[in-house]
Amino acid sequence: MAPSTIRKAIGTVKDQTSIGMAKVASNLAPELEVAVVKATSHDDDPAREKYIREILRLTSYSHGYVSACVFAVSKRLGKTRDWIVALKCLMLIHRLLNDGDTVFQQEILYAKRRGTRLLNLSDFRDEAHSNSWDQSAFVRTYALYLDQRLEAILFERNGNGGELERYRPYEDQQQRSHVDSNRVYYEMKRSRSSGDVRVSSQDTKDVTPLREMKPERIFGKMSHLQRLLDRFLSCRPTGLAKNERMILVAMYAMLKESFKLYSDMCEVLAVLLDRFFDMEYQNCVKAFDAYANAAKQIDELSGFYNWSKDIGLARSSEYPEVQRITSKLLDTLEQFLRDRAALTKSPEKKVESQPEVTKEEPTPDMNDIKALPPPEKYTPPPPPEPEPSNAIVNQESVVFLVDLRDDGISADDQGATNWHWHCLPSLKDKMLSKR
Repeated sequence: MAPSTIRKAIGTVKDQTSIGMAKVASNLAPELEVAVVKATSHDDDPAREKYIREILRLTSYSHGYVSACVFAVSKRLGKTRDWIVALKCLMLIHRLLNDGDTVFQQEILYAKRRGTRLLNLSDFRDEAHSNSWDQSAFVRTYALYLDQRLEAILFERNGNGGELERYRPYEDQQQRSHVDSNRVYYEMKRSRSSGDVRVSSQDTKDVTPLREMKPERIFGKMSHLQRLLDRFLSCRPTGLAKNERMILVAMYAMLKESFKLYSDMCEVLAVLLDRFFDMEYQNCVKAFDAYANAAKQIDELSGFYNWSKDIGLARSSEYPEVQRITSKLLDTLEQFLRDRAALTKSPEKKVESQPEVTKEEPTPDMNDIKALPPPEKYTPPPPPEPEPSNAIVNQESVVFLVDLRDDGISADDQGATNWHWHCLPSLKDKMLSKR
């Protein structure tokens, strides 16, 4: 027998054994665990839709079924060393995130926090096939993509009051068929008591429009979108993985989600560009970094779409028109950023207050004033009598402290009648007398 035939036979035996053990050992929901095993079998064909619908129907009953489903998928991932089984488990998780109840996101997040091996497949390696390194690498990158997508979904729900923004990867016909098939268990949910059925909360708050969000919220949304796009671009298969049917089926679901992802990113970039010239300097730096990273990512995304068109992964009419970010726009934003940085570093000049110049009212010139004409029958008054001249000054009124004009007082007037002159000896006579 050929090795592939033997491997398929061994895989079938393992699946039957797991189904038998699930029917016997499972206490909570044996039919749910059986459906999980059948949806993640060892054969290299995509899981049948009826098994996935059965899982969705069973998990719609209560929170306990959701926990049992997450536990069953986690146990399946932890034991397998076959890349086909691991890939089917990831595809089932992907489908549950899209079409399952919102409790799945919370339950998967709790399982991650408990250390359950669910989306952490960094050390996964296939041991059932030869030359399966490329397939194992795709399984690891696919798990990282789902992990980041779960973070983005929780971010949108926390910011929008519980409303989840989903990236639907399936066609309208598949959605209609899914709605028709689920009508039965939706009616069963309404017929059951509220304590047994886990129904999503319908009392959600209104979603905040993107243009009304605060800058911190916009940058957080942009960061999640860019990280998710990086995970998607890293999922591009290489080597032998490009020819595997199972991998192409998984790629198609991610490709459909990337269309919505690109549209959301363009919307955020448009809002950042509108606010760029009015934001603070730190926010301008963040916006420019987002634009620079988005320019590189969009270039890679365009190449990814060209490759997927060449292999016929989707119809050409489904792809969006990718608009690249030009270098001219980046140069304009960078130049504006440098100008803002220069303004913040340079000291602000104090504007000296100039004194207000008050206009002085012109003073009337007395020479320019013309006299009024004399009234009629005007007789001028008689001229005044001339006053005596002030040239003659009363001499008696002027008193001097020392009047040199008076006659001097003689000695006789002082009573000194017996007076005579005495000659004082000179200096020469004194010298001679001493000798």
